[in-house]
Amino acid sequence: MATITTLIPAYKKDYLGETFLGLQRQTHRDFRVIVSDDSPGDEISALIHSGHFGAVLKGLDVQVLRGPKNARLNHRALVDHWQGRSPYVHLLMDDDLIYPGFYSAHLAAHATGRYSASVSRRWYSHLDTRPVHGVDLPDFVARSPLQVVPVEADAMFTSMVPHCHNWMGEFSNMLISAEGMAHWPKPPADGLNYFGWVDVGFLLSAVQHAPIAVLRDHLGVFRQHPEQTTHKMHPHGGIVSNLAWVTYALQAWKEQRISHAQAVAAISFMVMHCLKLFGEDGPVVNRFYDLVQTQGGNLERLYQAYTPFWLDLLRRHPSTLPDGAQLSTPAQSPAAPAAPAHATAAITYV
Repeated sequence: MATITTLIPAYKKDYLGETFLGLQRQTHRDFRVIVSDDSPGDEISALIHSGHFGAVLKGLDVQVLRGPKNARLNHRALVDHWQGRSPYVHLLMDDDLIYPGFYSAHLAAHATGRYSASVSRRWYSHLDTRPVHGVDLPDFVARSPLQVVPVEADAMFTSMVPHCHNWMGEFSNMLISAEGMAHWPKPPADGLNYFGWVDVGFLLSAVQHAPIAVLRDHLGVFRQHPEQTTHKMHPHGGIVSNLAWVTYALQAWKEQRISHAQAVAAISFMVMHCLKLFGEDGPVVNRFYDLVQTQGGNLERLYQAYTPFWLDLLRRHPSTLPDGAQLSTPAQSPAAPAAPAHATAAITYV
């Protein structure tokens, strides 16, 4: 069994070669790669099968799956396929790049204690992957004398949720333990949980069971470009991802992880953010504004009114539908693509 399973929810072919190159150059070699192809027409599968990526796949154990043709479901399908078959998991986005020492440094961090996940710093870049800027760390991390800083639940909640600010990062700069993966949030059938914004929700769920190890080294690049998934979210996905911060604020307040004032600050910030992002043209966001306006004077009333609104929103699309639930509005699932004909070398198609 490999120490690490690298899960790549693939949609964009243009940068995948550099993603593979970052894996090929890892100093720690005990890992296997599973690619879930969500690209139009399964073009990524065809490119891998044809040898398009050439030498960058040399020495890599790669398995290719057919994707569900939805970004959020693609993450979940990979996690479900993994089924605990390695001690650690790395969800690597198809346009990001990790440095050669990424796995070695993260495994060394995990060796220092019991962690749900380790998170290293990442550079932001444009298309050429040259670092442009990073993300500022909160004072309790920035001023720590430790190279690997354990972050407990209280510190994470109070440093992220009130400001609706993900200073930790994306899945590409995390190495998740099997124990941490057991707390991957799923759409709730009732009540609120930390489902919504995939990486943030995972961190807030997992840290409640074991700390997160923050590595102060920059060990990868988060590529910024117009085609990245966060710029291409369909209306439902965009609304769910952004309103997730409101869900987290209300649930964290209910669990007494943040104060009343901190919850109010987060909700107020997201009202203004949604007005800028979505305006007042959609019935879903308008319902959210109405809830805040009519119930926002009392957080308990807002919590009680917001919960059925959130649950109904999740039931409006297959990508956020709870297990066993029915869609609250009609929706069509995309047809499954045809499977590739056969495999070559160390590449397996499923």
